[in-house]
Amino acid sequence: MDLIKEIFLNRYGLSTANFDFLNSLMTEYTKRKGELLIRKEEVHHSVYFIKKGAVRSYYINEDGKDITHWFGFEGDIVASLGNFIGGKPSLENVELIEDTVLLKIDQSKLLELYSTNLEFANFGRRLAENALLEMEEQILLSQVLDAKTRYLSLIDKFPQILQRVKLGHIASYLGITQVTLSRIRSQR
Repeated sequence: MDLIKEIFLNRYGLSTANFDFLNSLMTEYTKRKGELLIRKEEVHHSVYFIKKGAVRSYYINEDGKDITHWFGFEGDIVASLGNFIGGKPSLENVELIEDTVLLKIDQSKLLELYSTNLEFANFGRRLAENALLEMEEQILLSQVLDAKTRYLSLIDKFPQILQRVKLGHIASYLGITQVTLSRIRSQR
């Protein structure tokens, strides 16, 4: 079974028939590493799912520093929540950190599915629940746990991250410097 289908069936609870229907509504795009999929201040009317590849969401703080706050890999949804929920301009940039294959669906089509089909409504709920869990985990990591524990938690969650993501982006996500990250890595 193809990986994206397996993820949609197992992680998001879609039936094979509804996955096939959703898949027929999506368009596949291949984008190059380094491209911005979503730009700060823009409004997007599409939602993306990562079929293959990796992305990161980041913002630039008032000191001009690039702060990574989310990584996305195969099966993850990519959308600006402000865009999706309130039609507001994006607060962040979403950059492709690998050559990436995306499945794109128009937001209005997805919302129509949510309102006309219980299984798709539950799919949307699961997407929202996953996003909330990610945010809660990120808050816990950044405000409660020490740097080494944050690093070990990230490696546990994404064992392949060191091979796929620049160390500078990982350090930024963890809220530490690259020097601190190197020191933590050498202790393992």
